[in-house]
Amino acid sequence: MRWPITIIVLLLVLAVSLGLYRLESEVQKLERRLAAASTQLEENRHNGRILAAEWSYLNQPSRLQALARRHLDLGDVTPGQIGQLAGLPLKTPDQPGGGEGGGEAAAVPDPEQTPQPPVPGSKPVKPRNGSRIVLAERERAPQ
Repeated sequence: MRWPITIIVLLLVLAVSLGLYRLESEVQKLERRLAAASTQLEENRHNGRILAAEWSYLNQPSRLQALARRHLDLGDVTPGQIGQLAGLPLKTPDQPGGGEGGGEAAAVPDPEQTPQPPVPGSKPVKPRNGSRIVLAERERAPQ
């Protein structure tokens, strides 16, 4: 009667020991990962401070002004170059790029001439025999 209980207790002790060993190795693995992550975080903070200092140096107005004078052919702004929004010409439909339009507002298009979108639920008109539907035209390369 003693041997079965002793064997069961020994198996339980062995199982608990094995479980504790695996748990300890898992904890050590996680501690190594935590140490590596904290080291990486500290390096990132240090690099961030270095980059902020470099950014501050590179964006100094006096440095940028000296570089602009050296590399760009720019002059000072004269009062004649400054205008007002009211002095700009209005864009008209016949002049797509804007222009000397004389201040007229853009004309409102006639709703009867503009194509209307299809009504929801309606079916498209079927083409007659022999006619083709062209969805998009594209230029063909010369052969």
